[in-house]
Formats: sequence, structure tokens, C-alpha cells
Amino acid sequence: MQYEEQYIFVFASNYHGYYIEELLKRHNIKCTLRKAPRAVGKSCNTAIYISEKDLEKAVGLIKQGKTTYQGLYKISIAADHTTEYVKINM
Repeated sequence: MQYEEQYIFVFASNYHGYYIEELLKRHNIKCTLRKAPRAVGKSCNTAIYISEKDLEKAVGLIKQGKTTYQGLYKISIAADHTTEYVKINM
């Protein structure tokens, strides 16, 4: 099943990313763990990509957990077809 990834959570370490990926999947939230884009993270940062429909539930689960994220970004495509990352405060 295809879904559109519209938001990313950026984590300081791979461990945090793996932990949150597993937490979200246990709660039936579709997500993808990948390396964070250079525009929002250093080379060692990981990111979890999720769709808008799961955003609020994911934020709630992460806040209940023992891990925090470095940033939450909305992915948008600019008029010139470049990808932009807009930081969201939640």
C-alpha cells in the first residue's frame, strides 16, 4: 500500500531512530527510517518519514516514550521543483 510521506522526525542517533520506528510500527503507523536529508541533519542523523494522517498520533507516542527528536519538518515542493523542509513546532 502506497502512502505519501509528508513529515520527517530527525533523531541524533541511529538507536533513537530504530527505537521510534519500532514503537510507531507496533501502533500501526506506517513509517520509513532513512538517513536524514543534509538540509536538516548531520551525516549521522536518522529520520523517520510519515504521512500527515499519522502525525498527531506519532507525536503523542514519541512524547510518551523515553526519546526525543531533534526536529520535526514538513516536506514541501517549491515552485522550482526543489524539496524544502519547514520546521514544525509540536
